[in-house]
Amino acid sequence: MNNLNIVKEIFKELPNNIEAEQSVLGSILVSNELFDDINTIISNINFYDPMHQKIFVAIESLIYKGMLANPITLKNYFENEKDELNVPEYLVKVTKFSTSSRQAIEYSRIIYDMFVRRELIKISENTIDTAKLNELNVSSQNIIENSERLLFDLAE
Repeated sequence: MNNLNIVKEIFKELPNNIEAEQSVLGSILVSNELFDDINTIISNINFYDPMHQKIFVAIESLIYKGMLANPITLKNYFENEKDELNVPEYLVKVTKFSTSSRQAIEYSRIIYDMFVRRELIKISENTIDTAKLNELNVSSQNIIENSERLLFDLAE
């Protein structure tokens, strides 16, 4: 594989850190008290892995109901998941990635940073695609304004 192909492979996948996601989820499952601190940094949409998004929503749902969120209490949420992944088994696995509260909070920041990078890529690609169109009803100023608005919303 030549260097150009290696570079192309690196840039194919959007920025993410699955290990950080697993560690944050595992840490919350082991110690629900971490959820409030982590929830001020990230929400379910910030996770790259769709299953991690679902797990975070389920954790959030249980915690907001004043219930314990752990692999046993979450099992019912995922019994009907038709996926190659055995989610109840996976929940137990991610608890092995649990870490200190300080590290979990730092990993949450990494998850958020990866999310922002993915959003920047989407905005940039949208800007490029729109700029390539030769539609007379879309001026270059409109393209700039739309991109600025999207970037401003992301920054907020």
